[in-house]
Amino acid sequence: MRKSYWTKNEDHDNDFINIVCFGIQSVPGKILTFHVLTDSGMMRSRVPISEIYLKEPKIDEHPHFKQLWDCFSENVAVIAYDFLAEHKCQVILRDKEKVWATYMFTVDWYNNPYSDEPTDYKCGHVLAADDGYLLCMPNNRIFWRDSNFVTKPLPENLKEFKVDTELMSVENISNIWVEDTDSYYYDFNEHNS
Repeated sequence: MRKSYWTKNEDHDNDFINIVCFGIQSVPGKILTFHVLTDSGMMRSRVPISEIYLKEPKIDEHPHFKQLWDCFSENVAVIAYDFLAEHKCQVILRDKEKVWATYMFTVDWYNNPYSDEPTDYKCGHVLAADDGYLLCMPNNRIFWRDSNFVTKPLPENLKEFKVDTELMSVENISNIWVEDTDSYYYDFNEHNS
């Protein structure tokens, strides 16, 4: 963690403190934060993702480049997808600069007006940028690399891809089908009305 974030002395902008992140916190309308413990035994909560590094960065980014959207809710699930573990990806930052990163885990917000609306839903993939800082980016800012599967170039016109407009349901058709509940292995019958 950058020492100047934790101390009153701004001369420590290039000094770092060794920490362990042991928890995550999501405050609606704010940057993603972590609970951390230092190697001197001090604990701190709500340390922004923008102040945490895996190594001292040669090139650092501004906080609003490291996370594109504020947190949507305090309701969050943290998932480390095995399929994406250690996958390299190229991330498009706010100013369209591209940086390389490696997948760490995913933060998935739920039970809030944004995540429940299909056109606004976003999860945040926490990535370790090659320069050492952390990123929290949505799906549409990341292009994954996998030499066994991702073998085609990106489509040229990315603007032609549409936003999800609905979250489908398979049970909203009770006007068409009814369940025959007389049997354990029940059938569905067409509604006769």
